[in-house]
Amino acid sequence: MRYAFRGTALLFLLLGNTPPDQKPTDIIVTAPTRVPKELKKQTLNFVRTVPDTAEQIHFSRRDDPFCVRIAGLDPAYHALIRTKIRDAARVASSQKEAPEGCKPNIFVILSTDGDALMEALKHKKPSIFNAQPLRKFDELFQSKKPVRWWHVNEAQESGTDTPVDAATFQPKASLISSGVEVDLKSTVIVVDVNQSNGYPLESVASYISMVAFAQINGATQEAASNSSILGMFNDTRPRNAALRNLTVWDRAYLHALYKIAPDRPIWQQRKRLSAAMAEYIREN
Repeated sequence: MRYAFRGTALLFLLLGNTPPDQKPTDIIVTAPTRVPKELKKQTLNFVRTVPDTAEQIHFSRRDDPFCVRIAGLDPAYHALIRTKIRDAARVASSQKEAPEGCKPNIFVILSTDGDALMEALKHKKPSIFNAQPLRKFDELFQSKKPVRWWHVNEAQESGTDTPVDAATFQPKASLISSGVEVDLKSTVIVVDVNQSNGYPLESVASYISMVAFAQINGATQEAASNSSILGMFNDTRPRNAALRNLTVWDRAYLHALYKIAPDRPIWQQRKRLSAAMAEYIREN
C-alpha cells in the first residue's frame, strides 16, 4: 500500500472517550441475477451472511451524524478516506456528517503492526472493549488481519434517544413495533499497513466505508467473494487490481439497511432488508 503513516503514540488519546461463533460460507455469486426468484435467494443469503447480528434483537444502524477521526496516516491522504466514507453515507441516504469540531464516532487507525497496537490498546485502554461479546473479542485478537473493527451499540426506546435495557424493557403493546431500536454509536477500524501492503488506498478506503455504517461480521474478509468489497482480501487477483469502490451488493445493502424500519423484530427486518436489496439491484 503506497501511503505514508505516522507513529501510534497518539492513538490512545484519540480513543480516550470511546465509549454463536459462525464462519460464513461464500457470500454470493459474482453477478446478481435478474430472475426475481433467484435474486431473492441471493439477497437473502447476503443478508444472512454479511451482518454481525448474533445476540442482537435488531440490526444496528447509525442514527447520529457521523464524525471521522483518522490517525496514523499522513494528513495528505485523509481526504480520500473521508470521500469514500461520505459516498457510503450518501448511499445510506439518511446519514449526515457532523460539523467541524465534532466528537468523533468513527475512528480510523493505521498502524505498521496491527497486532502490537491491539495488544497495547487491550492493556492501556481495556475499557474500549467492554461492550464486546467474547466471540468478538477473540476475533479482534486473531493475528495478522489486514483490517479489524468493532462497534459500540446502544438499545433505545423507539423514536426517542432514551437508552433502555433491552433484556428488561417493557415496550408498549404493539403488533408492529418492538418498541426498541439499536443505535450504532461508534466504530473503531484498525488497518494493518503491512498486511494490507500492495492494495490501493482507494480500495482500503472503500472497505473502511462499508464497515463504518453497518455492523459487519469480521469473518467475511476470509469468506466473501468478489461480489463485495468485503472479499478484497480473499481475492486471488493481484492486490493492485483490487476493487476500488463498493459493489452493487454493498450499495444495495447499505441503502436497504437504512430504509427498513429500525424497531421491527429482527426476522422481519431480515426479510424486508432482503426485499429492499433486490429492489435496489433491479433499479441499478
